[in-house]
Amino acid sequence: MENSNINRHFKTLYEQRKDFLDAVSRLDEQTIRTSPQAGKWSIIETHYHLYLMVKRLRQLNRFYFPLLKPIARLRKKQPYSAVSGDIYSEEARRNKKSLKAPAVLMPPEGEKIKLSLAELTQMTDLETKRLEEMTVCLDERVAGHIRYPDPVAGFPNVIQSVHLLAIHEKHHFTLCGRYYHFRALGNLESLE
Repeated sequence: MENSNINRHFKTLYEQRKDFLDAVSRLDEQTIRTSPQAGKWSIIETHYHLYLMVKRLRQLNRFYFPLLKPIARLRKKQPYSAVSGDIYSEEARRNKKSLKAPAVLMPPEGEKIKLSLAELTQMTDLETKRLEEMTVCLDERVAGHIRYPDPVAGFPNVIQSVHLLAIHEKHHFTLCGRYYHFRALGNLESLE
């Protein structure tokens, strides 16, 4: 069973997070918890949002995979895409504003988050490992045909959804770097 695309997208996720956390480690706790400007999330709020994104996708897949795998197996010889476009940058260019997060992905306000960034990072990594275990065991030809009912993201398949997680995190890491005046990511390859 070959899952090179899924593995590559998870590798990108982990590399981006390491670069981001290396950059953020130089900031003090107060800075991490303070919003950079009105209406913008702090670093801790951003990280909580990213944690929720991975957790909710993993929770969805617990029920979604068993339902869709039989149908996807029937289509596994058909072509599928293994990458996704950067819907976050496209939306910002097209409408001059960011996509709004649904309520289930909204972080609590910074002062209500009692976790440290280290604890939140550990929780995010655990959820990511659990999601990775769920997805890498799928035959990639089947994963390419399990699609999510998300019209904004172009009805992505499992492989594309992992790629979208990487794109989404890169988007937030870049914004944090811009707001807090640090380079958020190292010399990673473009995700597009």
